[in-house]
Amino acid sequence: MTQSTFYAGVDGGGTKCRAELYDAAGNLLGAGISGSANIARSGSVARESILASVQHAIAEAELPPETLANTAVYAGLAGANVPSAAGALRNWQHPFQQFHFTSDLHTALFGAHGGANGAVLVVGTGSCAAALVDGTLVQYGGHGFLLGDKGSGAWLGKQAVTHTLEALDGLQEFGGLAKAVCQHYQCHSAVALVDKLNHASPGVFGELCPLILQLAHQGDATALALVEEGSRYLSAIARQAMGKSGGDLVITGGVAGALAPWLDPEVQAAVREHQFGPEWGAILLLRAAQEAK
Repeated sequence: MTQSTFYAGVDGGGTKCRAELYDAAGNLLGAGISGSANIARSGSVARESILASVQHAIAEAELPPETLANTAVYAGLAGANVPSAAGALRNWQHPFQQFHFTSDLHTALFGAHGGANGAVLVVGTGSCAAALVDGTLVQYGGHGFLLGDKGSGAWLGKQAVTHTLEALDGLQEFGGLAKAVCQHYQCHSAVALVDKLNHASPGVFGELCPLILQLAHQGDATALALVEEGSRYLSAIARQAMGKSGGDLVITGGVAGALAPWLDPEVQAAVREHQFGPEWGAILLLRAAQEAK
């Protein structure tokens, strides 16, 4: 196998995809960001996002576009644990010199603990926890927007919309949270809200997360109840992962920092700083795969 001149580590989540480009010595040359890369939701969108993020990283490094063909890419992707989605991606006629992928959990864990045993709690558009035990990943939660992802930004947003619809129907008090949801989406009837969100992506629901957290901090009872319910679940899966790995816990994801104060005290006490980000975790996994050959 031809040795690559450049290496790209990719962290592809439900809202954004970020690539970091490195040279053979491990020097960071550039980074690029694009859209959603959840392969279980849309393989075509994910492929476009992976390609765009690497292209943006190459451009930031001020390298020519043809660098793409001399770059080995290792991507950690949301939805990669779904067999049908992973199978479809393996058939991708990509433009890179090499392309490997695993779940975004795997790269996050590998980077966070530098390949050592440990646990991670990911809270962004989706949510999950995982343990790395002697190189083996064990996942908790992370079942996707339709079936799980409790405590995530998208879950909080969806719960807030459900509450708002019930308030608009007169079944709940039309209080601060319902008013904020209607204002955010500029929808002031149940019909208008359903029409706008009936086919919305998780990221659209996740837009509400900052509003919900703000209202919870201000003491809004409904928002606070949602945040506390989600945080109890996140604490539970974090404890599962910590118990399995026997190691420290790293929390990551776009919503993780904001929700951390609501996690159970023993979970908060176990949190440590990550060693590396998921993009470098992907590079470490790529190096391990190449060394194994």
